Amino acid sequence: MTRFKYKKPENHVKKRSELSPAIKQTLLESIREEWPQHRRYQGMANFWLGIHRSLLQGSHQLANGFEALLDSPPSEIQDALNAAKLQQFGNHLIGQLHHHHEIEDHNYFPQFIRLYPNMEHAINLLDGDHQVLHQALEDTQLALVDLMAQKPIDRDMIAQVATGSRELEKIITRHLWDEEEIIIPILLEHG
Repeated sequence: MTRFKYKKPENHVKKRSELSPAIKQTLLESIREEWPQHRRYQGMANFWLGIHRSLLQGSHQLANGFEALLDSPPSEIQDALNAAKLQQFGNHLIGQLHHHHEIEDHNYFPQFIRLYPNMEHAINLLDGDHQVLHQALEDTQLALVDLMAQKPIDRDMIAQVATGSRELEKIITRHLWDEEEIIIPILLEHG
């Protein structure tokens, strides 16, 4: 098997708009719209998709929360930030993502490669995504800590965190969609 090159634009989570044809041809055939009717959908597949919905919603709420802060009058930013509990919310989301990816990387992905060796590049793509996401999560967490340490809170710093949160949301959205295309058919096949 050829060596997988994650940094190629068609593979990198920040650059791709969908899975490449080379990855798609290794996947189990499945139609997303038909997943809920599958006899094994209510098991792990539905559970996995539920976790993904929660992560997507959380990333959206975090980005929206920081963008909403930008509309606050300067004198009310600190109170609005405290009331929104965005640091706690962000830390919770980051923890959930790390936990979810750790389980995938150590438990599920090795099993899937054993079951479907021809899907190794697809699984490596997801692993590459996890590394990019890990860095984006660390950057977000550091930005949250830096923001909360400021007194008074700097509007430019909020704008920077809002932009970073929106970028994180984009990465999460692309990754989870593609992960579902790769993984859910396996879960439907094996329950």
